[in-house]
Amino acid sequence: MTALDVNTRWPLKPLRRLAAIKSSNVDKVMEEGEQTVRLCNYVDVYYNDRITDEIEFNAGSAKPQEIAKFTLRAGDVIITKDSETPDDIAVPALVEQSAEGVVCGYHLAILRSKPSEVFGPYLFWALKAKPAREAFANAAQGVTRYGLTLNGIGSIDISLPDLDTQRSIVAFLDRETARIDELIAKKQRQVVLLDQRARQAVIEIVMGHDGRAGSSVETGLEYMPRIPAHWMMRRAGHLFRQVGEPNTDDLPVLSVSIHTGISDRQLGDEERDRKVNLIEDRSSYKRVRPGYLAYNMMRAWQGAVGVSTVDGAVSPAYVVAKPISDLYSPYYQFLLRTPPFIEQMRQGSKGITDFRLRLYWEQFKLIMLPVPPLDEQKRIAQKAEHEISYAAQVAAKVSLSVERLKERRAALITAAVTGELDIRQTAVVTTTKADRLKFRVVVGAEIIHRHQDNPKFGRVKLQKELYLAEAHVGISELQGNYLREAAGPLDRALIDETEKALETQGFYRARQQDGIGGAVRYTPLPKAGQHVVDLTSSLGPRMEALRNLISLLSDLDRRQVEAVATLYAVWNDALMDGEQPDDAAIISGVLTEWHAEKGEKFSEGDLRVRLAWMKRQGLVPRGQGPRTAHTMTRDMFS
Repeated sequence: MTALDVNTRWPLKPLRRLAAIKSSNVDKVMEEGEQTVRLCNYVDVYYNDRITDEIEFNAGSAKPQEIAKFTLRAGDVIITKDSETPDDIAVPALVEQSAEGVVCGYHLAILRSKPSEVFGPYLFWALKAKPAREAFANAAQGVTRYGLTLNGIGSIDISLPDLDTQRSIVAFLDRETARIDELIAKKQRQVVLLDQRARQAVIEIVMGHDGRAGSSVETGLEYMPRIPAHWMMRRAGHLFRQVGEPNTDDLPVLSVSIHTGISDRQLGDEERDRKVNLIEDRSSYKRVRPGYLAYNMMRAWQGAVGVSTVDGAVSPAYVVAKPISDLYSPYYQFLLRTPPFIEQMRQGSKGITDFRLRLYWEQFKLIMLPVPPLDEQKRIAQKAEHEISYAAQVAAKVSLSVERLKERRAALITAAVTGELDIRQTAVVTTTKADRLKFRVVVGAEIIHRHQDNPKFGRVKLQKELYLAEAHVGISELQGNYLREAAGPLDRALIDETEKALETQGFYRARQQDGIGGAVRYTPLPKAGQHVVDLTSSLGPRMEALRNLISLLSDLDRRQVEAVATLYAVWNDALMDGEQPDDAAIISGVLTEWHAEKGEKFSEGDLRVRLAWMKRQGLVPRGQGPRTAHTMTRDMFS
C-alpha cells in the first residue's frame, strides 16, 4: 500500500479500484494526415484546478483511435505525470462539462471514476489532500526528473466515504475554497495596488506635484512641463561627471536591479561567481563609491539606474557618474526611476531594437533634470523612501497572510476528505429576509430594553452591540455587512431596518431631540419589553450569552464601546485571514488600517488599555462571523 498511515473515518481503497487510469501519448507535434484537435497540455492542468472552455487550448493533431481514447469527459480528473521534484507531482484538475471534446495531451494521465464507487469531483479533492500528495511523492520514480507509472498511480489509497457524503464534502469544499480563493485574489490585488500607489506617490513627490511647493513655472519640456517656481532645470552633465575608477579585488560585486536600483546587499558566492566568470579580468569592473550614480547601458531604458550606499564594484556594462554639484544624489535615483525619465533614457539610447539599445554617457548627460534646493532634495528622498518602504512592509504582511490562507485551504481539504472535519456541523445558516428581520428586531429590542435609563446608551452603542452580537455571540441570522467606518464596524442598512421595524411593531422609536446630528435616544412604545418570548425561542442558549455581552458593555461610554468593537473587528478579521496578531498588530490595524479618523480619536495607550480589558473579560474573537469591509482608499486594504 503506497499511502501513508492516515487517520480517517472511512475505508481506504486504491485508485485502480475506483477509476480507469489512462496515460496519454498525444504530443504537440502536428502530424500530416492526423485530425486537428484542441489539446489539453501539462501547463493547462498544472495551473488550473478546473479544465473549462475558458482555457485557450493549443491546437494539436491525433489519430482517430487516440481521439476516442483520450477525449475528455465531464467529471474526469487529470493529473500531471512527471515533475522535476517528487513533491510537485500528480497535480490534479477536474474537467468541467464545457471542456468535453478536448483531447488529453502528453505527460498527463486521465482518471475516469467508476460511478458506483466515487464521485469525480470528490476524487479531485481527495487527490489534493495531504495524504494523497505524500503518497504520490513516495510513488514517483527518478533521480533528476520524476515520473509516475500507471501501477504507481493505481496503488495510491483514497479515503472513501459513501457517495452521499462525498457529494456533501464536494459542496462544502467548493463553497469554502471559493471563499478562501476570493480572499487570496483580493489580497494579491492589494499587493499590486500598494505598489502602484507607492510608485504614483513617488512620481508626485519627486516632480514637485505633491502640493507643497506653491506656485509653479513652465519648463518647455513635454515630459516635465511645470516645476515649482523655486526649482531650476539643469542637464545631467552639469550635475554628474562620468568616472572610471579601477576596481580592487577586495570590493564586493554589487547587486543591481531594475526594480530596486543598486542594493547594498553583496551578491551571494554562487551568484557572484557566475557573474564574475563572464568576465575573467575583474580589473575591468568599475568602482562605485557611496553617493555615486550608476546605470546599466543596456537596461537604462527599463529603469536600471541607482545610487550606491557602499563601496563596491559593478560590471563594465555600467556607466558610473560622480556628483559634481552640491546635490543629494538619492533624490536623483528616485527621479530617474519614474516613467517620464525612464522614457527619456529610452529615447536617448542607441540601437535597432529594445534588447540592443545602449544609453551612452554622451546621451545621458543631455537629459534635463530638475534641481530643487538641497534641503528639499533630502526631504523629498526621505519621503519617497518612506512611501516605498511602507508599501513594502504592508505588502510583506499581506503576502504572509496569503501564504497562511493557502495553508489553511490545504488543511481544510485534508480535514474534509479524511473525515477529521464533520461537515454536517459546518452547514451554512440560511436565513430568509423575514427571519433576518425577526432576529434584528428581537436582538435590537433586547439591547435597548437592557439599556433603558442608561445615559451612556444611544445609536452608536446599539450599532456596536449588534455587531458584537453577531461576531462574538454568534447570532449569524442578523446577517450584517459591516464597513470600517469612522465610528467602528457599521451596517447602516441593518440599523435603518432595525429601527423602522422596532417602531412599526410597537417596541421603540428612535428620536433625536436636538435635531439632525444630535444624540439618538429610544422612546418606549406600547409593546416595549414584550419581545422576550420571541427572543427566547429564537436564540435558545445564545440568549444568556447576549445578555452577558450587554451587561459587560453597559458601563462603557460611546467612545469606549467604539474602541472595543473596532479592536475586536481588526483582531477577528486577522484570525479569519489565518493570522495570529499580537497586541501591537491589532492596535496598528485600528490606527492605520481602519479609518483616517481613528488616529485622531485614539492613542496607542487608549487602545492598549481597552485591549487588556477585553482579554480580562473574555471578549476575545475566535475568527468567525462577519468580516468588515475597508472603506479607506489610501491603504487599499479592502
